[in-house]
Amino acid sequence: MIIVFLGPPGSGKGTQAGILAREHGFRHFDAGSLLRAEVESGSELGEEIGSYINQGRLVPIRIIGEITKKFLREQQSERTMFDGFPRNTEQASLLTESLVELGQELDHALYLHIDEDDLLERIVNRRVCRNCKRIYNLVSNPPRQPCSKTGNDCELFQREDDSEEVFGRRLRIYQEETAPILRFYEEQGKLRTIDADADIPDVSERIRTELGMARNGKA
Repeated sequence: MIIVFLGPPGSGKGTQAGILAREHGFRHFDAGSLLRAEVESGSELGEEIGSYINQGRLVPIRIIGEITKKFLREQQSERTMFDGFPRNTEQASLLTESLVELGQELDHALYLHIDEDDLLERIVNRRVCRNCKRIYNLVSNPPRQPCSKTGNDCELFQREDDSEEVFGRRLRIYQEETAPILRFYEEQGKLRTIDADADIPDVSERIRTELGMARNGKA
């Protein structure tokens, strides 16, 4: 099974993708994490990527394409999911072509829907553990266990692209460039809409129901 998570920034795509990875063995293509890892490496490519991320702009298709094909070649699995990619119809077409090259096909595009009024609150309260990279929310999902990497309290920080100013730009870009891919997948009969305006466990259950999966079990 191959799925894509869609939705505006702050809708919970990364969180829900992480749950599927832990509970159902999905290989997790997290474009944002892969791009940020490159930035942290200090490479020339990382510096270029960082300039786009910090301005709330989309990373060029040529960079995303390289990362996507490398992931598909190295991480072939019966269960794969994409989070943070594709972000526009050009990238959606690129993903389709990359899958075809490997004899694979996308099964579902899961759209996490949430009202815009609730998005900003989610974003400004979002924090990431500097060590294990797990995502938390200071209000709805604070750390309740030690960091899985260090065994100590999570060392939380706010990503630059989670600031209120950058979020505003990201949301505008989403509305202009990313939202049209909903039509792209709807026309293919692959779009599934999930009401994401709920607690994390409730949204997870809705996703499992849509995919025909039992909690902590196989499809």
